[in-house]
Amino acid sequence: MKELEDHNWFPTSLRNFQTEYIGYVVKQFNIYKPFIKTLSQKKGKSMVDLCSGCGEPAASIFNESNAFEHLTLTDKFPSLHFQNRSNITYLQESKDVLEMDFEAGKTYTMFNAFHHFSEDEQRTICNKINKANASAYFVEILFPSPLHLVKTLFATTVGVLVLSPFIKPFSWKRILFTYLIPINILTISIDGIISVLKSKTVKQYQSILNNKDINVFEIKNIVAPLLVIQINESN
Repeated sequence: MKELEDHNWFPTSLRNFQTEYIGYVVKQFNIYKPFIKTLSQKKGKSMVDLCSGCGEPAASIFNESNAFEHLTLTDKFPSLHFQNRSNITYLQESKDVLEMDFEAGKTYTMFNAFHHFSEDEQRTICNKINKANASAYFVEILFPSPLHLVKTLFATTVGVLVLSPFIKPFSWKRILFTYLIPINILTISIDGIISVLKSKTVKQYQSILNNKDINVFEIKNIVAPLLVIQINESN
């Protein structure tokens, strides 16, 4: 079962509305703040973000952690709105993480996207990174629980209604498909429900990945607990 935004036929505008909304929320509410402290202990030249969406939260995490010299953003459906900076580049060619080759010495990140993949795909991604002698941090904010389902439904309905006018870049099309023809709310809610249903606990990921070089742990947080999958910690 795939999220709507993972299908090639899904309209680009609606996909952008989703990724820009999620990026706005996690940045405004500092959802990943506890992880930034973890990443700050890691030092390296190159951070490569996978499944970057609109570019957030990777860009803000990169800036706040001061752990790397350069950030490269990648996605199967890259954002056209992200403004490149001297130390942050968003690759405009499509980069499917399942087909990518990973490089030793680089640190790969993925924020709230690992659950989009099947268990076999998750193992393949992690094993390829491990064999390449690269390192990675995959961070999830969803857990398979009724509470997370309720919180997700609230965020994808009430949250979208309240916050849509403040999301940048401002779009009249977003306003139209949120308030007058609420397709945006419907598609974000559907993907939110699917995401919660596909999410996993720490123990489930430990069982699925089952590799001594892969560490799965939870970071407690008042706003939202974070599940972290860490590959090749020593690299």
